[in-house]
Amino acid sequence: MKYLKVIIILFTFVAQPLSATDNSKLFTVDMTKLLRYSDYGKNIIAANNIARKKLQNENEKLEKKLLLEEKELSELRTTISIDEFRPKALEFDKKVTIIRKGQREKEENLNKKVRREEADFFKKIYPILYELLIERGGLVLIDQRNAILWDNSVDLTDDAIAVINRVVGSGIKSN
Repeated sequence: MKYLKVIIILFTFVAQPLSATDNSKLFTVDMTKLLRYSDYGKNIIAANNIARKKLQNENEKLEKKLLLEEKELSELRTTISIDEFRPKALEFDKKVTIIRKGQREKEENLNKKVRREEADFFKKIYPILYELLIERGGLVLIDQRNAILWDNSVDLTDDAIAVINRVVGSGIKSN
């Protein structure tokens, strides 16, 4: 009789609903996937990739131009005295330093802009995620990067992307 009670108790634990969404108060979401696959997030990423490519192209053009100047300066070295060459070399080095500093600043500004736009994206979607969580009867939403294990039935990512696309759209304001 004692064993029968233990078996019945164990069976009731095993016979719980298989879907965690039936009674879960905790849900997960992949925040990175929200950015990468929502229309608004994809537009942010695409615009930033274009800006990075533009800066990369600019850097490559400047590099070619400076390499050509350096080659000309090296060739000039064989035809002029060291006293005439030294100021030209110093001027070239100063020019290179100024250009590198300017390009580094542009890259830092672009990185700040990317981080700011991504932060704005997440700020904009938090109310949407909250509404989705409440709609599902949840109390806690955890970014999957902070969870070790979870059942897919508590993952709201795909549903969140659909809602973000419906509510926010592409994020592009039309005039």
